[in-house]
Amino acid sequence: YGPGIYFAESSSKADEYADDDKSGIYRGLYAMLLCRVTLGKSLYVDEAFPDGKKLQDACVGSNATHHSVLGDREKTRGTYREFIIFDNNQVYPEYVIIYRRAEQE
Repeated sequence: YGPGIYFAESSSKADEYADDDKSGIYRGLYAMLLCRVTLGKSLYVDEAFPDGKKLQDACVGSNATHHSVLGDREKTRGTYREFIIFDNNQVYPEYVIIYRRAEQE
């Protein structure tokens, strides 16, 4: 979807982008933020390969018609929906979640 600040409705989606700390007191632990996000008027997109520049233009600048993008990856890829904003004033990081992944058997 191009540049922006990305959010997911599922912690599994956020975990795909998490990396563990290799040393120190957080060794082997992962982190994610639980945020409150104001989406405003969302631009719904269910294309597999949308034009990121057009999406950004729809949300940024004097001719903006939307405040955010709702990328429906659930519909196009069978995964999770993504929410993209372009103004950091639309997000409030409320919690830091530190976790360890369960070991696969």
